[in-house]
Amino acid sequence: MGSDLSTSCILSDEPHLPNETPIIKSPLAPTLPKGELMTVFPDFPTVYTIYDLLEQTRERMPDYPFYGKRMFRNGRWLDQFEFVSRNEFCRTRDIVGSYMKRNIINDNNHIGILSYNRMEWVYVQHACYAYGFIPVPIYDTFGWENMNYIINHASLTHIFIISTKIKDLLSHIEESCCLTDLIVIDAEESPFDPSLYPDSKVRFHRFSECLSERTILPHTPPTTESTAFIMYTSGTTGNPKGCVLKQGAFISAAAGIETHVYPFSPKDSMLSYLPLAHVLEQTLNMVGIKIFAKMAFYSGNTSRLIEEFSIFKPTIVTGVARVFERITAAIKTKIEAKPLVTRALFNGIISFKSFLLKQMSIKNVPGLDKVFDPVRKALGGNCQLLVCGGSALPPETQHWLRIVLNSYFENGYGLTETTAGSIVQRYVDYTDGNCGNILACTEGKLRDVEELGYYASNMQGELLLRGPTIFKGYYKDPQATADAVDSEGWLSTGDVFELTKDKRMKMIARKKEIIKLSQGEYVSLQKLSSVYSQSKYVKQIYVHAGLHSRFLVAVVVPDNATVPKATIIESLNETAKQQSLLGFERIRDIILTNEEFTTENGMMTPSQKQCRKKIEDKFKAQIESITNI
Repeated sequence: MGSDLSTSCILSDEPHLPNETPIIKSPLAPTLPKGELMTVFPDFPTVYTIYDLLEQTRERMPDYPFYGKRMFRNGRWLDQFEFVSRNEFCRTRDIVGSYMKRNIINDNNHIGILSYNRMEWVYVQHACYAYGFIPVPIYDTFGWENMNYIINHASLTHIFIISTKIKDLLSHIEESCCLTDLIVIDAEESPFDPSLYPDSKVRFHRFSECLSERTILPHTPPTTESTAFIMYTSGTTGNPKGCVLKQGAFISAAAGIETHVYPFSPKDSMLSYLPLAHVLEQTLNMVGIKIFAKMAFYSGNTSRLIEEFSIFKPTIVTGVARVFERITAAIKTKIEAKPLVTRALFNGIISFKSFLLKQMSIKNVPGLDKVFDPVRKALGGNCQLLVCGGSALPPETQHWLRIVLNSYFENGYGLTETTAGSIVQRYVDYTDGNCGNILACTEGKLRDVEELGYYASNMQGELLLRGPTIFKGYYKDPQATADAVDSEGWLSTGDVFELTKDKRMKMIARKKEIIKLSQGEYVSLQKLSSVYSQSKYVKQIYVHAGLHSRFLVAVVVPDNATVPKATIIESLNETAKQQSLLGFERIRDIILTNEEFTTENGMMTPSQKQCRKKIEDKFKAQIESITNI
């Protein structure tokens, strides 16, 4: 952990273009050799890859509890977690990896993984690193058309799959799919039954077969430049793109987080439930390995998550905005059920602590904090740090949870293309509504976005990032890679930021029309506008989602002013069904207007494109009345 606890970014004094800001650097930049970025952990200087990280931490603490899972016995879940040490984990990794090396022969060494987080997931992941394979995680929320594309695009002949996903996968894969083999991981409550698939052309193997391997083969360790993952991003404007992420990028990103965010220690513990197919979960997992934290996997069902927080009692809880919004809503619902006097006392203490936190940066008030003990038990009662990434977090949610959970709560920003670690708050930063500071593993700058009125001279503009965490490129897509990363290594994020007066990074808009909803799903507003404009009764439509949106709303100009609102919504739903849109791509509610979008009223450009900001500003009150429900 760096000794400098500054929460202000540093501006470079190097020359810069007039339409760009100076290069923005981490508060820790002065601790690094001039002009260099952080590529390794300062206290693990010879850890260059994820493989190195596991091997060197194993040498230091071979028998310390490492990964764990909730116990399932005699048809029920027990209130305990069982752990393996690094020595035990690596023995199983080598058995699985040797099986893979002997039995999986394909042209590209790509291995698919389709499962919720569990021990087998990380056994396969780390076996890939030790034996020369490349893991390709598959989100089951991508939709089956996109999953078919990923399997064929990455040439996944072999997929490790949880038993509960087999039926859906086999019923949706195309005849021409390249998939030949499924290695099945048994879900405790629904183990694999091969008799259900007598006519399958795909060969089945049980994961237990992997564990029967007796001859351990030598490792073929990766290098810094070796591919750690091909992670596919949502295909909302076409097919998903496969981000090729380097081994060294994960080490650099994890080092940036570990030295900046919080004084991590071996006393820390994490419950892993965000998908391991998500780059944020993977990067924080690397941090956990490095700090010797105990890491346990949830049992695969979010309905048991609160129960498992209570059993495991983690010190660190990660999530996306929607997770924390749900936690907030659940706590507030319980509070509202209390007697009036109790509610008044609770809210009064929140107001007092809010004042202390905002005005004096005082977090702990021992006597008053006991009032929140029942609330803290919702996350196990031992939580010290909350970390939010994946989408914009409403500042009021961050502030409220900081108080009632009496925990540090850090917001951050990153992309799959940046290996997650880019901008994060420090634990001593009690401000809300910003993403904190550029990490020491990267550097950034802001560039004018003239069409939206954001200028570098005002310390506003599109965020560009550069450093060792930037991805290799999009798999089999050199043109998209060239469009994203320039010749000097700068990645265009498409997100608009402001460097505030106190030198913190604040996200203020999106240049692109791809919006990430608060639960972490991407939607393409351009695509959806095109789809929904085909609906019956729709003359013009503006589809809206903001930085903190949980769902979509729309402003509709109907082609017949007498058609009821409910009928138009029904028609939009029918269009969504016909076009096979996913649940989060459906419009929740609409605002009707008879005023058309035209160039005369400023809501259309001369080239007949919607002026989204003009439309949003005009209907702001109505939109907020819907989205704030």
